[in-house]
Amino acid sequence: MANKIMTAQEAIADIKDGAVIMVGGFMACGTPEILIDALVEKNVKDLTIICNDAGVPGRGVGKLLTNGQIKTLIASHVGLNPEVAQRMNTDVEEDKLECILIPQGTLAERIRAGGAGLGGFLTPTGVGTIVAEGKQVINVEGRDYLLEMPLKADFALIRGSVTDKFGNTIYNGTTQTFNPMMATAAETVIVGACEVVEVGELDPNNVRTSGIFVDRIVEGEKPWQI
Repeated sequence: MANKIMTAQEAIADIKDGAVIMVGGFMACGTPEILIDALVEKNVKDLTIICNDAGVPGRGVGKLLTNGQIKTLIASHVGLNPEVAQRMNTDVEEDKLECILIPQGTLAERIRAGGAGLGGFLTPTGVGTIVAEGKQVINVEGRDYLLEMPLKADFALIRGSVTDKFGNTIYNGTTQTFNPMMATAAETVIVGACEVVEVGELDPNNVRTSGIFVDRIVEGEKPWQI
């Protein structure tokens, strides 16, 4: 069995400028801070970040935003980080942020579709609003739906509460938000884990992400605190 355990710096070493990265969590709950910190240290630029939100100042992807590393943010809820609006409206072109807002359920399903290898899905959410601009509308049994396309990424940074050395991962409570689906929708999946145990120690009934999806494991993630 290949050794997937490595340092945070080793795990993110091949993330280059312009990479597309999915980051798990909701308002940084479930976001792997140890991996975010390594990205800040590496200072890669022009990233496309797919995340439920923009974190909050000083936590989660908010750190990447403050450090000027995000070019495009694809997210659902950005209201708790005022820097998003500031960066969207700046007159300094090199600091300008492209923010693509997607309804939360649609964002989740687009990621799920990417992981499942689907060509897209139909949803009534957004029909007749600006969400529908540029999208194909399909009528099914008299009702209009938008065709939403799948989302995929080069890397997914996810946070595990307990992970075994193969990558089988358990998430505690709401820290699982977006993590399991993102683990299926990226070419390379990196887990920042609070605890790493031997293979066979986890109850398979509690595993939410199978180790077959996980490429790299970094131990040392801190338990989430408000």
